Amino acid sequence: MEGTSDVFTVENYLYFTRLIIGVVLCYLLYINFPELPFQWSLVSVVVAISPDNSTQLAKDRMIANLLGCVVGLVMFFIHPPNLLMLSIGVMLVVIIGLYFNMQGSIRSALAALVILMLYNNQSADWTLALDRLVCVIAGCLVALLVTLAFNYLFKVCRFKSPQPKDQAT
Repeated sequence: MEGTSDVFTVENYLYFTRLIIGVVLCYLLYINFPELPFQWSLVSVVVAISPDNSTQLAKDRMIANLLGCVVGLVMFFIHPPNLLMLSIGVMLVVIIGLYFNMQGSIRSALAALVILMLYNNQSADWTLALDRLVCVIAGCLVALLVTLAFNYLFKVCRFKSPQPKDQAT
């Protein structure tokens, strides 16, 4: 089993732990507030938590999620979601993301856009988009808090935060 030694590393165990904590917290929101679409916070948290425990990457992904949500909400007000509006939204997210040098987190923005613009019924109600926006942001906040908590624990315990092998010096 040549590749298994790369899978079972301290860094990966910490990543799994951060993901599970984030998923559990968002799942508790999903179970306790069934009137809101917190399933989208679950998607958001797993997209936003990074393997390297980078606070900056978590913040970048949260900003990207906000970009996707804002573009999606604006598109929702212009016209009910359809393939054309979704395509225009994708184009706008990519253009704005590239303009603000967000290449590393554009996919997070696109995921948020798609989540916000999808709808399951024929009436395109803007409050549904707003509910989804709140839930996507909740997932991002959970991811950021989990990342900050782990960084705080590393600082208090005086452990050096593990870096991926390609970033280690």
